[in-house]
Amino acid sequence: MQICVISGSPKGEMSVTLQYVRFLEEAFPEHAFSVVHVGRDIRTIERQEEVWDRLLATVKECDGVLWATPVYVMLVPAQLKRFIELVGERNATEAFFGKYAAALTTSIRYFDHTAHAYLHGICDDLGMLYTGFCSAHMEDLRNEAFQEQLVLFFTDFLEAIAERRPVQRVFPLLPAPSSPYAPVTPPVAVDTRGKRVVILHDGEPGSGLAAMVGGLAACYGDSVRVAHIRDAAMKGGCLGCCRCAFENTCVYDDGFRAFWEEYVVPADILVMAGTVRDRFLSAAWKQFFDRSFANGHVPAFAGKQVAYLVEGPLGHLATLREVLTGLAAMEGANLAGIVTSESGEIDAALHTLAERSVRLADRGYIAPPTFPAVGGHKIFRDEIWGGMRAIFKADDRYYRQHGLYDFPTRDYRQRITTRVTSLAMSIPAVRRDVVKNMPDYMIQPLQRSIETSTVLAKRRAKE
Repeated sequence: MQICVISGSPKGEMSVTLQYVRFLEEAFPEHAFSVVHVGRDIRTIERQEEVWDRLLATVKECDGVLWATPVYVMLVPAQLKRFIELVGERNATEAFFGKYAAALTTSIRYFDHTAHAYLHGICDDLGMLYTGFCSAHMEDLRNEAFQEQLVLFFTDFLEAIAERRPVQRVFPLLPAPSSPYAPVTPPVAVDTRGKRVVILHDGEPGSGLAAMVGGLAACYGDSVRVAHIRDAAMKGGCLGCCRCAFENTCVYDDGFRAFWEEYVVPADILVMAGTVRDRFLSAAWKQFFDRSFANGHVPAFAGKQVAYLVEGPLGHLATLREVLTGLAAMEGANLAGIVTSESGEIDAALHTLAERSVRLADRGYIAPPTFPAVGGHKIFRDEIWGGMRAIFKADDRYYRQHGLYDFPTRDYRQRITTRVTSLAMSIPAVRRDVVKNMPDYMIQPLQRSIETSTVLAKRRAKE
């Protein structure tokens, strides 16, 4: 069979993900693999028609497509995202229609599931027959047990092609674009209480997104700064070179760092506004997120209120919503809200968002983390401590200084308590008592916290 490998890595032949593909080539010598480096060559693909035509010919001639890509900031790299946009812009979906497809990703398994869901949705939209994914840790290829699983994954993919297995669509078609937002009622300014408000966007003049940005900016009044992300003058997307790991200094010599320092760092309230392109925001926004990796694995939005304006059918894009909410939480921010251009009282929603973001910023509210942020932190913590700190020096310093190496093994008081309790449970009488009165034992420390709470005492004193 002819397998077309669409490589999303900007590192080309030096890609970690591509080594997994090379393993598959060795494991299945009877099949031909053609690698298309869309991540490395995206600028050439955009500009040179003959390169684009050769790429499409490779896709048309293949029996199956393997999307092979690293995971960058919860999704595929911006370069691969741009390629997917080009397929739609240039009406090239016919080349992909009816092709069997699978995805192979490498990462530290941090939000890899959102990257897989995105690629699955894209395959459904292109009329491809998506058979599944293999999510590999960057180091998994060194493990022969994983190698066996990788062979089984690819065997299933090849069998699906050979047997022409039926594949059901999972992600429904997105609804047709609604009419661009246009304000109905004049915005009413809110008191920003001295908070610094920044709105970043990629809207074009006259667009619905530009109108939403203008409406929200008017609600904040003179306290807001509005900037187009093109003003960051980024020369390209993240290269995956990890040269930023030592001192958080990106290899690019462009305007991104200055833009970040001018707009993102000082903001108390940060609003990011974008338009849905395929099943995510634009490749320009993805490039902005990817380039922020120069900050390392640290909460770059710590203490901020973050909000989003989304032009497009966010209600039908659970993966996009998960990425946006996960990004705010993992960066240490509070998600003040998301306003979309979908049906509803958008003018009122914009005003409510402005008022709420200021109120929460003034009170210093940061919502407690849920599973994605807790799990994400533990992945970062363990990966950095377990080996990455040898290279990611800046992350290591930050984690040490801010107590983020919070392993349970270092809570010696809890370890002693647990050990004593465990020994006590070996005494039959004690165990029977605990089993009988478990609900009481579970709430006793919480009841004591209520009784001794200084927070409650202060509130009572004000009454």
